[in-house]
Amino acid sequence: MKMKNGYAELLRMFDWNYFITCRTHYKVHLMTARNWINKLISSTYKVENVFYVSESDKGDHTNKHVHMLIDTNTDMTYKEIRFGLGNVSVGDYQPIYDSEQVCKYVTKHIGKGVDYDIVFKS
Repeated sequence: MKMKNGYAELLRMFDWNYFITCRTHYKVHLMTARNWINKLISSTYKVENVFYVSESDKGDHTNKHVHMLIDTNTDMTYKEIRFGLGNVSVGDYQPIYDSEQVCKYVTKHIGKGVDYDIVFKS
C-alpha cells in the first residue's frame, strides 16, 4: 500500500497531459512498452516524459495491456500518438484533468509483479 501510494505521489509531481491504454494481439513482454515509448519519443518533439505500467489483460489473461501517462510540451492529437506508437491499438486516449485520480489508477497494481517505469526524453 505504501509503495503504490508513494509512486502515485511521485507521479503527481509531473505535468501529465494524456492518459492512454495500449493493447496488441501480440504478446506484451518487458521491452514491448519501452520500445513503443522509444518510437513515440523519437517520432515527435512534443513528448517529454512517459510513465507506463503493464498489467494483466482481463480479456486475455495470458497477455497484458499497457497504461501510459504522457507529458507533452504542447497539445497532441490521438492521430499523432497513434502514429508515434506504430501498430498498436490505443484506447482510453484522454486529456488528464484530475492528476490525483489518474495517478492512483495507474499505480493500483504496483508491488504486485507488474512492469513499470518512467522514461525521460534525453
